[in-house]
Amino acid sequence: MAKFKCIYLEWEDAVAAADWEEVTEAALFKCKTLGFVVSENDKAICVAAVVSEEDNQCNAKIHIPKAWITLEKRLNIDEQ
Repeated sequence: MAKFKCIYLEWEDAVAAADWEEVTEAALFKCKTLGFVVSENDKAICVAAVVSEEDNQCNAKIHIPKAWITLEKRLNIDEQ
């Protein structure tokens, strides 16, 4: 059985800008993430794009607050 489980998330992220521009309506970015759950607690989930089970490492990871998640689908992918 795979150590890291696959997940699909839809979530809303904060928008930031650091340059001079016209004031616009407040908004959030609608994001989609597909990857491997490498860590999780009551407040956040960490999803990585690439995992190595042999040495327990990962890269391209993002920590997403659970309060920002609007849709979560845990994927069941059987090993061949």
